Order: sequence, then C-alpha cells, then structure tokens
Amino acid sequence: MPPAVVLLTDFGTRDPYVASMKGVIASRCDAAIHDLTHEIAPQDVREAAWFLRTAERWWGGGTIFVCVVDPGVGTARRILAGENGGRVFLAPDNGLLTFVDLQTIVSVENESFFLPAGSTTFHGRDRFAPVAAAIANGTAIAELGPRVSEIVTLEHESGTIVAIDRFGNAITDIERASIPFEPFAVRIGDTVVRRVSNTYEGDGPFVIVGSTGTVEISVAGASAADLLQLRRGDRVEIIRS
Repeated sequence: MPPAVVLLTDFGTRDPYVASMKGVIASRCDAAIHDLTHEIAPQDVREAAWFLRTAERWWGGGTIFVCVVDPGVGTARRILAGENGGRVFLAPDNGLLTFVDLQTIVSVENESFFLPAGSTTFHGRDRFAPVAAAIANGTAIAELGPRVSEIVTLEHESGTIVAIDRFGNAITDIERASIPFEPFAVRIGDTVVRRVSNTYEGDGPFVIVGSTGTVEISVAGASAADLLQLRRGDRVEIIRS
C-alpha cells in the first residue's frame, strides 16, 4: 500500500495553490494524496493546530502530514519534520505542531530536496511538497537536516472554545475525563448551560461530549454560536450544576 500524504492548509480551493502542491507530490512519488482541510481561516495557526490534533490520531503509520499555515513564509522561521508512531509531520515552526506529541524533530535545511529556483512566497509548493514526496519515497527525516530539541509552541490555557464547526457547535478543549464532579454545567461569561445530553435533540442550548472527546455547547437544528454569541477563544468554566 502506498503511503498517504495528508494536506492541511489555509489556501482554500478557489486558487490553484493546493493543486500546485498536489502536482509536485504526484509527479515525484506514488503516494495517495488526501485533504484534511484547506478551509483554515487565513494565517490562523491556532485553528490549524487544533484541527491537526483532532484528525491526526485516526491515521496510521506511513502517513505524512503536510501542514502549511505559514504567516512567516520566506522569513527565517524553520520548517520542521517530526515523527510519531511511524508518521511524519511537516510544518512551519510557528506553533502548528503544539498539540502533536513528537518523538524526533529535525529542521529541514537540506536544499537538495527543494524545487530548484523556488519562490520565497510559496514554500508549500517549492519546499513542503517535494520534501513530502521524498519522505514518501523512503527518505528518512534525519537526511533533511539537524535534529532540534525545542520548537515554537502556542500559549494555551485549558478551558477555551477552540473551534466553531459549520453547524455552530462551540467545541471546547475540556476533556470529559477531566471533569471532577457530577452533575456539571458550563459557564461562558454570564451564560450558564445546565442541560447535558448524549444526542443532538431537545429544546434550547445543551452541553454534549462531541466526537473529539471534548465538551461542546450545542443547539439542536441551530447554531449555538449564533444563539449565544459565542466565539472561538471565549473562556469556558465547568461548574457544579
């Protein structure tokens, strides 16, 4: 079975950027190319880091994640390649890998793997894509550059709305297993949501443990974010009900 290359970007699908990356990868290896998402808000590293955290666990050994949400493209920021459980993660050193537990990390500096005469504004095509193809063809990350022990990580305080999905569910980073008491409720600012449900049904706002294993605030058939004026980054408190 060929390796899988999984792309995560903020490029959207209107422009030719994603297709250009896929073309470079497909022309250099036989990997199957998949999309994690290309709808990250422009330059939103924190959202990309959470999306990667949510999805990466479902991919097995041999997967190569190519993560290009890169406000610092063309600057001195590093490109990182990290390994975990036989999987490789390529990303700029800007906090995108905050929630991934990596065993070995290198700084990608071996320019022989880059496209010749590449641009300073599109490292996704000119550096990330050919490096991903090289890894798919069997290149070890040790050949890409020197090992590093410290990388940029995002400051993060647990108890935050980390994502609003397209249904308007407000997804927090609070793991169900971390809640120390029953029954519980959720407070966001002056709003308290007390009803806890196992399904998306019933009237009014409720708390549910979603598919990521974390607490969500939801409304059946409507947007909890719109109804309660919730935004990503809002602080959430677990209280006794």
